Amino acid sequence: MKDLIEKLKLQIQILQIQISILLLKKKLTVPDLDKPKMVIVHHGGGNLDFEGVNEYHKQKWGFRSSLGYYIGYQKFIEFNGKLYIGRQDNEEGAHTKGFNKLSVGICLQGNMEEMKPTEAQLETLKQELDRYGREGLEIKAHQEFTPTLCPGKYLMEWLNTYRAKG
Repeated sequence: MKDLIEKLKLQIQILQIQISILLLKKKLTVPDLDKPKMVIVHHGGGNLDFEGVNEYHKQKWGFRSSLGYYIGYQKFIEFNGKLYIGRQDNEEGAHTKGFNKLSVGICLQGNMEEMKPTEAQLETLKQELDRYGREGLEIKAHQEFTPTLCPGKYLMEWLNTYRAKG
């Protein structure tokens, strides 16, 4: 009986390795990370909508989420305030190098260096940040991790005001 259990354990380990190999070949991510520690806010830097950014990230990286999308952000907010979920919160993103396994990336459509976010976008973003804040996640901006203008001066201004209200 003991030998049978050991053989079954070995077979399970082999299956786990085979699944890992298949996931790497298909460039899939799976929702298996610990609870995120922070939210990192981004802007798209252009006018691409969710589908446009998803296609761009598909061509650039090709890593499909468990939800079937290629977008590197967990959440994306279009000009009209519509929220898209591209990845699960506990699934590795592709938005802030070195922090993708620790964070939820939220991106707003548009270049917030040149334009202010729409009221609809800010309303949706506030709802999301309020929820994550209640869960104890830190609220950060992309530029706090790497030299970039992201999330743009207008969104950064709003984010600083939001965080100051704490």
